[in-house]
Formats: sequence, C-alpha cells, structure tokens
Amino acid sequence: MTAPKIDIAMNVYGKPYQTALTLRSLLKFSGHHIGKIFITLEKNQPEGFSADLLKSLLADLPIEYYRPRVYLGWTEKIRRAWIVQTLLHFPFYRHSIRYQYAWEKTKAKYLFLTHNDMVYHADVLAAYLSNLQGHIAVGHVGQCWNCPAYELHCDGSRYWSYRPTMKEVRDLYVGWKADQAVQQGQLDEPNSSWPLPECRLNEQAALFDMHIARPITAPVGSCAPVGSMTMDIGIKWFKEVSLQGFQVSHDSYLNYARHGMFNVAGSGHGALFDRELYDYEEKMAKEMLENASY
Repeated sequence: MTAPKIDIAMNVYGKPYQTALTLRSLLKFSGHHIGKIFITLEKNQPEGFSADLLKSLLADLPIEYYRPRVYLGWTEKIRRAWIVQTLLHFPFYRHSIRYQYAWEKTKAKYLFLTHNDMVYHADVLAAYLSNLQGHIAVGHVGQCWNCPAYELHCDGSRYWSYRPTMKEVRDLYVGWKADQAVQQGQLDEPNSSWPLPECRLNEQAALFDMHIARPITAPVGSCAPVGSMTMDIGIKWFKEVSLQGFQVSHDSYLNYARHGMFNVAGSGHGALFDRELYDYEEKMAKEMLENASY
C-alpha cells in the first residue's frame, strides 16, 4: 500500500540555514511521506537575508516559492472584525496570512505546517498520521505555560473535556502571571469560556486533514484562516473549529523534534531581535548541515 503523500507549508522570515536544516532533517526521517513543499518568503526580511542563498541550499527539492504582497508580521494589526472579513475576500491579503497560500494551493489530503527553526530527530509524519484518528488535525495542543488551568484542571490532552464557565475562567486568572488574555479582552462578553484563551494547535509542527479542515476554513468555510493572529497564531482558528465540534489530537512535537535548539529558551523568536544570537544560530545550523549531523 502506498503511503499517503503530505504537502509541507512553511513561512520564512530570515534564517536560511535553519530553514534548510529544518527541511533536510524532516526529509531524513519522513521523506517517504512528503509530496510538495510550499515556502512563503515574507515580503519583509531581516537585513542581509538572501533568498538566492536559501534556494541554492534547497535546489534539489520540489519547492514552490511564494512572496506575498502584504507583510503582516506577528501582531494583530486590524482589530475590527468586519474589515478583516472584507479583506479575506481578496487573495492578495488572504495569501499574506502565513500558511494560507499552501492551504489553498495544496492538492494533498494532508498538509503539514512547520516552523523554519526545527530540527527533527524522528518520523513525525508517521506518528502524526497514526495519531490523527479521524480528527481535524494533530499536534501539540495549548500554550499551557501561559494558562492558569494547566496541570490542576487541564492540559493538551484534556482540553476537550475541561469546559469551565466564564466565571471559573476569570477566577483562575486572578493574580495569574500571564495576563495577555485579560489585557486583550478575551475574558469579556460575548467571548465563550471554552476553549480557554491560550488553547491552540501550535504551528511549530502540525498536521491537518484537509478533507475535513478545508471545507470549514476560509475562504471556503466560516472559520478564520489557520494562520490568523489573535493573541497568537492559530488561536482564533482553533476556537472556531472547536466550537463547530471538530477535535484536535494532542501529540507533542517535542517527541520528534527540537524547536530553536541553538538557544536556551527553545524558541526562535528572540533571535529576530538579537543579531548576535541570530548569527550564532545560523552558524550552528550551517555546521550541522555541512556535517550532516542531524
């Protein structure tokens, strides 16, 4: 029986060597599952970034590159819902949302989202296919480190059954260390109390069943694009599909990969604001690539 082909979606803002390392390590362990690779090169890039260098590092791979017309970055730039809904009708804006170009162009049954600063050490795609279990998607559920319900009441594998009232959620947030949900009005009416504000499918590494996800997600369905920003990437999509009754399987990417492995925070975001750290991470990724030590 032929293994199902999975297309890959990746957004790239800088980090050519880490991008190449991500894909090379993914292909090493999961290459037999992979069909086409979509890379969106953000319109804005860090100083010194070379798209030609990146393309030369990946010249042998079946990649379709796309450069959007709008740079949305990491902030929710438009807060008025009616404006966003209007803009979603226009491909030039919609395809500027991360992963959206691949989401609309893929012909595969499955689409895998990955950050461009991952190093894979196991066959994540085989595991995710096995653990999808008929659900809309599979991956690491929840920014639980930001959530006051974590451990005592809930975690990524229990989010579907833990359904507090809004009063219970507000009580949990009293005195809580991470108050971005409070500051951004996520605990105000008419927001629903479930899923909790920090619930999402982390897009560092996530697999979607497109036969289920595409019909309910923009531009076909009513749910927000998976790359939409509300507090963080994917929170709005996760909440809306959950409220429509679609469940996500929890299987942490930490079992199969390391994220931001060249810095102590285990995250690649900080390097985008620290040139010394950025250059160090690129140097380490280049060495791993040249030595094929991944």
